[in-house]
Amino acid sequence: DRIPLLDIALGISAAVSALYIALDYDGLITRYGAPILRDLIMGAALVILLLEAARRVIGPALPIIAMLFCAYAFFGPYMPDLIAFKGVSLNRFMGQMTMSTEGIYGIPLDVSAKIVFLFVLFGAMLDKAGAGRYFIQLALSLLGGFKGGPAKDAIMGSGLTGLVSGSSIANIVTTGTFTIPLMKKVGYPGTKAAAVEVAASTDGQLAPPIMGAAAFIIAEYVNVPYVEVIKAAAVPAFASYAALFYITHIEASKLGLRGMSLAELPAFFRTLISGIHYLVPILMLIYEMIVVRHSPELAAFNAIWVMAIIMLLQNPVKARLANEPLGPAFKQGVVDIFSALASGARNMVSVALATAAAGIIVGVVALG
Repeated sequence: DRIPLLDIALGISAAVSALYIALDYDGLITRYGAPILRDLIMGAALVILLLEAARRVIGPALPIIAMLFCAYAFFGPYMPDLIAFKGVSLNRFMGQMTMSTEGIYGIPLDVSAKIVFLFVLFGAMLDKAGAGRYFIQLALSLLGGFKGGPAKDAIMGSGLTGLVSGSSIANIVTTGTFTIPLMKKVGYPGTKAAAVEVAASTDGQLAPPIMGAAAFIIAEYVNVPYVEVIKAAAVPAFASYAALFYITHIEASKLGLRGMSLAELPAFFRTLISGIHYLVPILMLIYEMIVVRHSPELAAFNAIWVMAIIMLLQNPVKARLANEPLGPAFKQGVVDIFSALASGARNMVSVALATAAAGIIVGVVALG
């Protein structure tokens, strides 16, 4: 129910160490390659606090690997001949990691800050507006009556959510809340229901046009338009979801499961019309990226402001149709927008820390 004082102190220290490169930008440029004591202290704080933040958010594996690479940078001369190298000084290590674009502030973090965040925010806004539930209901109206229907609904719903969310975790949280209870209701064991949801949501990272952070990093490293990455991902994404549909059908047959009754299913056309406004920013995003060929960040930005307008107006429109007061509805729209901003930031934390921690590994390799 509260944030411990130690965590507040760590948070402030981490923020200052990350902002240092902006606060002393002019000075860092003039002494690149010859850091002073203050640069070393702030750089060490940045590396240590980054590794601790990554441990808290994404677990110990990546921080441990990064620490092994850091140790390798200093103990290179003492390694077996196969992997030995001359090693580095503390000055060179900190300069590479915290004062250049070859370390923490490298291409992966650059892409996640400039491009990936916008798409994560767009997905969070769609979710907060109610699009996640809309996709699930739409999929349920189409597939819920088939054998093992809720599992197929989970796959289609996660696929539709994956179109606009590059985060598998956010996809699971958004869709799993509805689909896992439905699967258990028709007879799927809890473990298999969860497995279907996780597999479908993880595959959502393959579903164009918005994929995981890796897709944007691939485009940057390989220096190809993002549209080319989308084209390359389309076939594997389709094949992956087709395989999941097949597997869930076989599993439902083995368990002797039936679909949901017609009375339990939402009407397709009514469901489609009820949330058709959610498709406007998605179609605009696809149009901007594939037809007009705008950059991914500009396409995402334009889709975000369209989504914000929809979030601001959808509650007043519903209130007007129900003859309810408009003031509270407008207020709720504003609250939803700010809540989506916070949710987008939270969803981004794991991606940002993963790419920043991976920058340490890339930086050590670039040391020679």
